[in-house]
This record gives sequence, C-alpha cells and structure tokens, in this order.
Amino acid sequence: MKQYNILVFPCGTEIANEIINALSHHKYFKVKLASSAGNSYCNYRDQKINILPFVNDEKFDEELSSIVKIEAIDFIIPAHDDVAFKLSEIEERLNLKVIGQSQEVNEIVRFKDKTYKYFQDILPIADVYENEEELEFPLFVKPKKGQGAQDSFLIQDENAFKDFRKQYKSDEFVWMEFLNDEEYTIDCFSDQGELLYAGGRTRERMTRGISVQSTFVKDQGLSSSFNEFATKISQKLNLHGLWFYQMKKDKNGQLKLLEIGPRVSGTMMLNRSRGVNFIELALFQKIGFDVEVIFNDIEISLGRALLPKYKTNISYTNLYIDFDDTLFLDEKEINTDVMKLIFQSKNEGKKVYLITKNQKNNLAKTLHSFGITQIFDDILHLDAKDTKVNYMKKESLLVDDSFVERKEAITHGHYAFSNDAIAVLIK
Repeated sequence: MKQYNILVFPCGTEIANEIINALSHHKYFKVKLASSAGNSYCNYRDQKINILPFVNDEKFDEELSSIVKIEAIDFIIPAHDDVAFKLSEIEERLNLKVIGQSQEVNEIVRFKDKTYKYFQDILPIADVYENEEELEFPLFVKPKKGQGAQDSFLIQDENAFKDFRKQYKSDEFVWMEFLNDEEYTIDCFSDQGELLYAGGRTRERMTRGISVQSTFVKDQGLSSSFNEFATKISQKLNLHGLWFYQMKKDKNGQLKLLEIGPRVSGTMMLNRSRGVNFIELALFQKIGFDVEVIFNDIEISLGRALLPKYKTNISYTNLYIDFDDTLFLDEKEINTDVMKLIFQSKNEGKKVYLITKNQKNNLAKTLHSFGITQIFDDILHLDAKDTKVNYMKKESLLVDDSFVERKEAITHGHYAFSNDAIAVLIK
C-alpha cells in the first residue's frame, strides 16, 4: 500500500491537534499542514505550513488547488466548521477528496435553525421560539451559524433580552429553551447511512465549546438512546464516515438535540483511547476499504489542560546526561522523558554521553537491569571533585539536576537544563 499525503486545514485548532495526533507516526498517512492565520499553535510543530487565504476570500479555491498539486495532496481533513462547509461546496468542482460529509448534509447541519426544523418530527428538539410572545425565561440564544458556544447567551429576563436585541441582529440567532442539565457528545461512524459505532461521552467542563473534561457513558439506558438517535440521524442524512452529535437534558431530564457535526470533534481522542481512531477509519474508508470498528471495553475519562509547545534556537552536537536524580529517579525508576530526549538526539545523529559522579556503586547494575548500558556513546564516571564541564566537548547540552554543574556549563558557552525544562527540548 502506498503512502498518502493528508492536508489538515486549518492546522491551528484543537480539532487539528486531534487529527494530527491520531495520524502521528502512521506508516501510510503523512500529515501536511495549512493555515490562514499568521500565528497559531501550528507554528510550533517544526513543520512546513502552507499558507491559504480565508475560506471567504475569492482566491481561496485557486490557492487551495495549487497547494494540493504542489504538495501532492491525496486527502483534505477540515478542522473547522466553516472549512468543512466550504470544502463540501467545492469538493466535486475542484476534484478534491475531503474527509467529511456531503454538501447537502453540510447545508443542513451548519445552521441550527435548519437542523432543528429538519429533525423536528424525528428527534427530541428543544423548544424554539419564533416570536417574542412565545418566550419563556430563562432563554438561551445562539447563532444560527456558529460553533464552540461562541456568541451564545443565557438571557434571564425580558430586560436582558431587550439589551440583547439592541446589540445584535436577533434574526441571526436561534431563540430556544434553556437546557440546564447534563450534556453529551456522541462520536459516530457510519457506512452509507448504516451506523457502525456511537460512543457517548459526558461534557463535564468546557473551554471555548470544547470538552476538556469528559467520561465515557456506561449507563446502558443512555447508551441505548444514543444509539437509537444516532441510527436515525445516520439513516436520514445518509451519513458516511466520521461525525458527531450533541444532546443535553432539559429540566425534566429529557434528552434534547443541540447540534450535529459533520467533522472531527475536538475530544474524539477519548474514543481513540479505547481503540477507535475515527480519522484512520475515515481515510481507509475513503480509499475504498471495508472498515469495521472494534474497541476495548474499558472505563475511561480524560482531563485536558494547555499543553505547551516550544520553538528555540538551541543547537547542539553532543548531549550529556547526568545519572542520579536526572536519569535515575528516587533510586528506583528511569526518567522516561529523558529517555525520549536521548533517542530523539540519537535519531538526529548527535552523540549521547552519560556523565556522572555516582558514588553509590549502583551505576553498572542499574544500567544493566534496565537494559540501557549500550545506548550511550560513552559513559564518563567522574570523581566527586571533578567538574563536568571539563569533560564536555564543543556544542554541548547538559541535562543535570545540579545547579552548580548547570551554571558551570552555561558560563562556558554550553546549554544546560534541569528535568523541569525537558519539554523545551522535546520536539
């Protein structure tokens, strides 16, 4: 099987992060990046970024076609709602292969009012108010075309609603019943309308509309309902590939539809953690393979926080690693972060040395017991009175828990870091 080039656009979103991570080190799919933003998380991936106009720019189609040709792109995966919508419009005309749903589906689910009307007799829908006389407070308003809870408001009373109407074009919003109970995302996969998988998860805490704390739903009654609704959605829209939908309970504990997404969801990683890689499945399906979904039946939850990514001007030829309290922690375990740095350096052709003043007579035994004696180009076992910098070659980097040793290295023109800054060095 040949290797395929996959364009992720835009590459600076949380959705893009999940796509990129899902295809990390994949032997058949090589990720390429594109962005319309001048500065984003994407810029820290140490990879070429193809620049595209925004999707509403008149030159977007032409520029996208050019990148697809130059980079030999086989498939494009949208990482934003507007991009998914745009690509569904131009896919056939520009002869693109997009991982997503059809133009017909996108034209329904991109707009909340269209979605609710389309499914009003098929799925449980929150009350949607057409005029002010119908309003019941508290009221929730959200854009007909929106994502990530952006420009959505909880309005407590009539005066607050009047203020809202003064500031916004209210006809661009859906006025709806406020749902104040538990919220869920159901990540799904279909084949020509047939539902192959539906994995429901909680949305316990959100940031910019993305769930940053989520747990698999184990309740059989809820899971059964999620599968029932997913089957109806999939069949009605004839969905093919990956998609998701969201529901929330009303004050009586009844599930109501929030939205349907024709793309990768930001926290699909929770399903991936049990073995369901939606992006990989969708690509194999698009190539033409018959796919099936299998997963580990495990209980799992996740919490997400900001993950830093660094760009630096650090350049070194030789890596020196201290042993006690740097590579070997608490005299019982190997520091796996340091091991990652070691093999990253070896992959780049750098020399790696173990440099230590170990006085506990456990060095050889420990290295042997963990099977890492041979990973170093040399092992420098120094006397307690020695200074490590005296044994370091030019263009060196030292990782050491000792402030004194790091200070000596830095003052002699080398780089030096402690364990707390290892992340700066990992690509």
